[in-house]
Amino acid sequence: MLTALEKRYEKARFGSLFPDIIDENMLIDSFECCDTLEGHTGCVNTLRWNRNGQLLASGSDDRHVKIWRAGLEVESLATGHVGNVFAVEFLPGSSDRKLVTGAADHIVFLHDLEVKNGGKRRWELEGRVKRLCTLEQESTLWWAAVEAVEGVQQFDTRLEAPEVVVRTVNEDSHGCKSVAVSDVKPHLIVVGFDETPVRLYDRRNFSNPLLVLNPLDADADTFQTTHVAFNKTGTEVVVNQGNSGGICVFPIDSYDAPRTMERLNDVLGGDGEPTISSNNLPYPDLREAGHMMLKEKKFSKAVDYYSELISRNYKDRAFRSVCYSNRATALLVRRQRGDTYACIRDCVKALEIHQGNSKALFRLIKSFTSLETPEYAKTCVEVFRKWYPNRETEAIDNMEKDVVMLKENEDQNNLASKPGYMDYTQRFVGTSNCQTDIKEANFFGSRDQYIVAGSDCGHMFVWNRDTSRLQGIWKADDHILNIVQPHPEAFLIATSGIDDDVLIWEPVLEKEEVEGFITRRHADPFEFIKNYKETYGVRHQTLRQFQRHGQQCVQS
Repeated sequence: MLTALEKRYEKARFGSLFPDIIDENMLIDSFECCDTLEGHTGCVNTLRWNRNGQLLASGSDDRHVKIWRAGLEVESLATGHVGNVFAVEFLPGSSDRKLVTGAADHIVFLHDLEVKNGGKRRWELEGRVKRLCTLEQESTLWWAAVEAVEGVQQFDTRLEAPEVVVRTVNEDSHGCKSVAVSDVKPHLIVVGFDETPVRLYDRRNFSNPLLVLNPLDADADTFQTTHVAFNKTGTEVVVNQGNSGGICVFPIDSYDAPRTMERLNDVLGGDGEPTISSNNLPYPDLREAGHMMLKEKKFSKAVDYYSELISRNYKDRAFRSVCYSNRATALLVRRQRGDTYACIRDCVKALEIHQGNSKALFRLIKSFTSLETPEYAKTCVEVFRKWYPNRETEAIDNMEKDVVMLKENEDQNNLASKPGYMDYTQRFVGTSNCQTDIKEANFFGSRDQYIVAGSDCGHMFVWNRDTSRLQGIWKADDHILNIVQPHPEAFLIATSGIDDDVLIWEPVLEKEEVEGFITRRHADPFEFIKNYKETYGVRHQTLRQFQRHGQQCVQS
């Protein structure tokens, strides 16, 4: 007989009949705001569904927690906090009558809604409480992410004081921002600090992390983690990285590791193939459409376009290779943070598919030179001359001069995999995450095939993981959208931010029948993103760095 935990795992692993009979892409494309929950008088900083999704709890700068059922307010709790409420959780095993809250006042409260005047227990900590998490099978435990040396603390209702389980790595600036536990692998806990590396621990032994999740091209101070979350099966973690780091998905099983540089070494040890000729490539209309995007400097749109072509998995090996190397070109010229390394990853894949892709190897040299990694750049130059002795000779001569000018130094990028570290498998960009440090990114869909996230621009972003494309963006807040909470069972999302209301999103399949209907979805998301970042991008990035030691955001 299966245990309750095993049943949950099997359900999460195999899913239901829902994706077999419903086109979820169609549902995403028809997403609209269907309800607005009004009642708070300040920014809504946290949302949490109960386990079956019948109740939604919201916490706010007004220091109240409200509980909603089917769009109606059924409870309003004056928490007793004297600072902004950043976290709320239903305590398992309490029939949803006990809540845990954490706030900017350094206080954690356990509230019993069955006791008159909200009977509660109180714990005072050393820093602001940014996130709480619970475990379905543990009715007495929860964990708090605290901006203090005592970064992660474990609470037990049977004990008087919490236990410090993870300490902040850098007590001067790297406060803990987020923590999550896997319901299907309850021994796993993931912790995000105000830095790039995210640490995965086994709860039975907190002395050393099982894994450090970190893009290979980023050092500790490059980005600041604002949110971490597990997928349904406990096999992946999504990380929202502030300071324009984008959103990354990391595997936690070693056999899923990307191993980009090891694969590159294997490729460069090959004998090469006849050079791909554009005259022999199929689908000229598809290639021309992509070239026009690059020519018109619509680089993000080109990345999206080639991602779609890659997802189709065309049979022609040379064409598939060129799709990867052309996406690499778009990444290289777009020049957002992390794009150069993403270009390297695409070029490696392109050469794995077809070693006759001389442009992929050429772009590898440019990328390694840009990242100031002379060892890899020199090796690629040597292989280029070996594989393609009669191609791009003048350009290669010039690039070799640039490579020679690079100096070996201890601070150069070391892209080799480190023991105990895990690189990302997917990366999504487009959002701006510089103004607040509570901005979420979460898995969504029956197979966790979507990523949803908020942004400084006040929009909800949805990416399709199957194609790596931006599925769409929707205006969800007049200022900044921080919280995006998928419903545990229904195809529905709750969002909140600087505005004092909560929005509920679900598919509207017959919009033309709704009188006066106005969509919140942007017809051209890339044009909007381009205009927004040209107007606000630099200012917001500078503001985030300034606020790293100060307030959570100017509005709250």
